[in-house]
Amino acid sequence: MESIQTPETPRPHHGDAEWKPSRLQRERARAIPPPSDERAQVGGHSFLPSVLQEFGLVKGFSHLVLEVTDLERAVAWYTDIAGLDTVGYDLTNEDRHHAALQLNTGQMLILVQSDRVERGTGGLHHAFMMTPNQYRRMMERVLAAGYDLVDIRAQFRAHGEYSINIVDPDGHRIQFQCNSPEARAIIKPDAGVVDCGPATAYRVGDVKLFKEGDFFLVRRPEGFLAMTRWCTHLNGRIIYQREHWRFYCPYHQSTFDRCGNPIGGEPNLTALRLNAISFSPEGHVLVDTDEVIQRDLFDPSQAATWGSGVGGQEPAGASPSATAPSPTPGS
Repeated sequence: MESIQTPETPRPHHGDAEWKPSRLQRERARAIPPPSDERAQVGGHSFLPSVLQEFGLVKGFSHLVLEVTDLERAVAWYTDIAGLDTVGYDLTNEDRHHAALQLNTGQMLILVQSDRVERGTGGLHHAFMMTPNQYRRMMERVLAAGYDLVDIRAQFRAHGEYSINIVDPDGHRIQFQCNSPEARAIIKPDAGVVDCGPATAYRVGDVKLFKEGDFFLVRRPEGFLAMTRWCTHLNGRIIYQREHWRFYCPYHQSTFDRCGNPIGGEPNLTALRLNAISFSPEGHVLVDTDEVIQRDLFDPSQAATWGSGVGGQEPAGASPSATAPSPTPGS
């Protein structure tokens, strides 16, 4: 293994001598997904390829070409560390000495002998998507090779998303990543029923975060919605951007309106999940975080109003709609 080690730790930008990885960046880099029977896959971390596939423009890729200064050293690294299979040498019409390696999904990596390799900037890298089990085996090889692992974007990883960044012997930045089944699992906060206070305290257009229950309570003209904070792409916690009248996922840039409908970012998303709402005899909004409701899009019938849920009737003369202002833009 000694011949394929590299001491360099990837940096956000090459030449940033003052940069030091944080504890989170080191901890997330050593995280290992649980075992899974997920089948082999190919893909990347950007939403753009899936958009292109949606319109039938891109179905996959044939091969990736990388220049290397020592072909045998590079072949050893990509077989022993990345886990690719060697197909053979000088099999294409490339006029320089080269080797063809294969992923188990069929795509090829062509390593071409070159006298000099130009490094890219800190953001230029190549990503390999793996299944959880492939990722686990790769981590065993990487740790055995003595790499100082860092995930430079650790703060942007959704729950169940695993990734490391390392540098190959020629300075190419390589990312290995996987999305385990937990990235799309239903997550419950173990908070039970949360009392959100009197319904009369909320005006139409109000959005309030309840961190202990991991949900946003939204007051709409139709009634109340309790939307979980977990994005329906992967399990990243969304935030509310009041200035844009929307919910935003900082992990992969998906956006949702205040009904929870997807309005941008990843394609083919469903609306944000709901928690069940009921009302106490005193007119308090009660959100049951143990009951998660999946939906495709918003429908007015999903909004909870006094008398529509379990646990009490609307007090006479105290309807929130009686004093609520007109809907605000984007509601």
